[in-house]
Amino acid sequence: MKNIAIAIIDYECGNLHSALKSIELAKDKSSISGDVVITNDPDTILKSDRIVLPGVGAFAACNEKFNNIGGLREAIEEKVLKLSTPILGICVGLQLMADKSFEDGEHIGLGWIPGEVRVLSPNDKELKIPHIGWNNILVKREKSFLSNISGADFYFVHSYCFEAKESENIIAETKYGIPFASILSNGNIIGTQFHPEKSQGVGVQFLQNFMEWRP
Repeated sequence: MKNIAIAIIDYECGNLHSALKSIELAKDKSSISGDVVITNDPDTILKSDRIVLPGVGAFAACNEKFNNIGGLREAIEEKVLKLSTPILGICVGLQLMADKSFEDGEHIGLGWIPGEVRVLSPNDKELKIPHIGWNNILVKREKSFLSNISGADFYFVHSYCFEAKESENIIAETKYGIPFASILSNGNIIGTQFHPEKSQGVGVQFLQNFMEWRP
């Protein structure tokens, strides 16, 4: 059994309790042991083997909170960009990884996955925004972290979506009037527009895949 430490980042913008419960359940179903902690402590993050960056709310507010916690961004970038530690961004956590967002103005993101965050604009005007509810994913590129989830339904809550500059970063799409990227990846970085922590059994399976994934 492999022992890993999993850090869920607390920057006041995520479903921390739901994420913790789902990740612990996924860990129990896997061949992995180790601690799952909610933290924004740089030293704890630097000792972690997996990082989860949740996100709920508006890009600008979440981005500001993320950048204003002393040493947080530096520790995560050390792990992710220099040490290639796997990270999962969820919803706004994914969107923070873009070059920039146009939600309520123009805001600079982390730039980990080339692209921009723009309003979701379905061509069917009867479709409501925000997009809330269950929708399936269409896998565009096979990855080991997609095991047992291809075509499954996941839970979404969002008004903006990630428009990737490079098609190879789009791992799966979802259609809501128009197709949008629902899973993106760049090396050791994964992001989902859906909420695996609110997607019941299939979400737990996805989190288990992430914990067992070797980029």
